[in-house]
Amino acid sequence: MSVNSDPAFLILGGSGFVGRHLFATLGPGRALATYHAKPFHGGVYFDATRMRLKDSLLGSRHAIRTAFLLYGVTNIDACAREPESTWLVNVKSMQQVIDDLVEAGIKPIYASTDAVFDGSRGRWTEEDSPNPSLTYGKQKAEVERYLMSKRKPWIIARLSKIVGSDPGTHSLLGEWVRQIEAGQAIRCATDLIFTPAHVDDVVAALVRLSGDSLSGIFNVCGPASMSRMDLLRTLLAEIRRYRQVKARVVPCSIRDFPFLEPRPLDGSMVPDKLYGILGRPFRDMESVCAELALALFSGASNRLAVEKSQDSNLS
Repeated sequence: MSVNSDPAFLILGGSGFVGRHLFATLGPGRALATYHAKPFHGGVYFDATRMRLKDSLLGSRHAIRTAFLLYGVTNIDACAREPESTWLVNVKSMQQVIDDLVEAGIKPIYASTDAVFDGSRGRWTEEDSPNPSLTYGKQKAEVERYLMSKRKPWIIARLSKIVGSDPGTHSLLGEWVRQIEAGQAIRCATDLIFTPAHVDDVVAALVRLSGDSLSGIFNVCGPASMSRMDLLRTLLAEIRRYRQVKARVVPCSIRDFPFLEPRPLDGSMVPDKLYGILGRPFRDMESVCAELALALFSGASNRLAVEKSQDSNLS
């Protein structure tokens, strides 16, 4: 298929969490977004393992100048279980995509991960050498090396955990809210450290990094290192501003989960380089959790005040 309209951006992996938000931000007039297994309105089918960009989306006429490379197998255990088949998607097809983009003069923005580090310490910077312990991280690091061998401009955007404040969104916070509301026990690791970021901040950063003058590696993550337990406690504190919560939280180690490969303990990164470009930091998780709690439970605040007053009168 030849692209005869004038979108400036190509989103490969537009059906994913970040891809959907990025497409919504840029709009169909500015961006062409693809899907593989999950069709969506305005999306275009593209199978990177069977199709080449130069033979399909990049015809002789196109106005695309930037491509966001967001697709891939991101399930860590799936990569460990099926390293060969996931390598074909995450590495081989991505290398072909990069080749076609560079040949067409299009700037690639590759979504990498904090899993390129082994988690033996924290606060990783862009200057630290990748040393992945996970199969998934090794696949990502291999693509990073391949992209760095190409002429610039290109961007490697190393992402941490990405969350949303939309109550219906499929992210860690939304999952916890559903568990809290259902009265389920939440097993939460106290020793897994990350630098979580709100999806809207991530999208804004990716769009900013598409600027012609920018190239290189950027840590695209939140401002603070925290554990999963820290994040859960932050969410609970914000919800309790509006309603009573009797959450069944079970502290544990990430090593207690039966993963095929041990998870790196501390993948937290330093985002100072990115924030210098943006001129501002990302939102912290307190404000993100406050936004989610407000959207979900602000109507319960008066009821909570009445309950507290009743309890006081009975004492």
